[in-house]
Amino acid sequence: MKVKNKIKLFAPALIFLSACQNKEEKAPYPELNALVESVRLKYVPDRRDDVYDIEVVEHDGRPVIKGVTTVEEAKTDLLEQIRENNPAAIDSIGLLPDETAGEKIYGVVNVSVADVRMGASYAEEMGTQLLLGTPVQVLQHDDWWRIKSPEGYVAWISGSSFVRMTKDEFNDWITAKKIIFTDDYGFGYENADEKKRVSDLVFGNIMKLEGDSERFYKVSYPDGRVAYVLKSRSRPYGEWLASLRLTEESILEKALSLKGIPYTWGGTSVKGMDCSGFTKTVMLMHGIILARDASQQAKTGLPVDISNGYDNLRPGDLMFFGKKAQDGKGERIRHVAIYKGDKEFIHASGYIKINSLDSTKANYDELNTREFVRASRIIGAVDTKGIWCINNNPLYKEQKQEENL
Repeated sequence: MKVKNKIKLFAPALIFLSACQNKEEKAPYPELNALVESVRLKYVPDRRDDVYDIEVVEHDGRPVIKGVTTVEEAKTDLLEQIRENNPAAIDSIGLLPDETAGEKIYGVVNVSVADVRMGASYAEEMGTQLLLGTPVQVLQHDDWWRIKSPEGYVAWISGSSFVRMTKDEFNDWITAKKIIFTDDYGFGYENADEKKRVSDLVFGNIMKLEGDSERFYKVSYPDGRVAYVLKSRSRPYGEWLASLRLTEESILEKALSLKGIPYTWGGTSVKGMDCSGFTKTVMLMHGIILARDASQQAKTGLPVDISNGYDNLRPGDLMFFGKKAQDGKGERIRHVAIYKGDKEFIHASGYIKINSLDSTKANYDELNTREFVRASRIIGAVDTKGIWCINNNPLYKEQKQEENL
């Protein structure tokens, strides 16, 4: 999945910038704005990973550096460089999380599948989805909430889709006993009788364990709702995690279990998924969090040499498709799949299906065969860049005062 970069600037509420003054602002400092861009490329080359929404405008004849960022080092470096060029420059850069987030700078997703968008509106492009029980860091409020997901993806979520928490509340949730829903689809019920529903559930949904009866776990949601979930469709979270093994066979088994699910741009659940949402879901079924988009996943794992054909590929390897770097243009990754073996691969294209690299086969995929540019291996690379075992991801851990997400 290739996400379009959309930028929205939010200036901190400093006393010298009133609403009427902002109307007079203009951007007459091309050399200073060039410095802004050079610092961004140094610290935040991919805007999906961190926030760096900064520009230089003019106010009363002086340059004002305004905007927000999550990277304190970037702010410091930028201010030093700009003031070397223009000592009169005014700092109006806010660090996120900012005062709009208040004390509740953590959160947990509260619905089975939450849409997360690239801007603070339902009209904005969907960037990804997060599952019930997923922890997030809260950065900023502007009608919607700007958050950072466990894989580091920065985007916006509606306040009705998650519950904001203080650090203590968040730690209570993180350290509590939980269950995980392991079936494709199901429900939480008001009572232990499969009648009135509390919510729908999908694979990967995590809820707090409150008790159990003969056939049901009693659970609670982040907002405190109580429900009963069938034991046959769920497992204690720790037990589930301890049972997982990442092997070629298990990757293919999980990938094939998703066949036929329709393609959904930004999707990461059994309700619908895009190409990188598919690979993420397969890895989540192994207790692993994978970087979000295909172009990000291409930078992870152990590189597999495909310079002389397909012989080095192993089942479960990730295959990446797009345009190779040439004529001064960088590589462009547009699609990702899982290698099945025998020159076949599994991917989300219209729906999750199997295609072939072999031109003699009925399921031959000419375009992707022609644009197959690289491959990587997740087996042997867990807990390297962009690949986390859930329990080793910073947002799935109890938060200490000194920890910096």
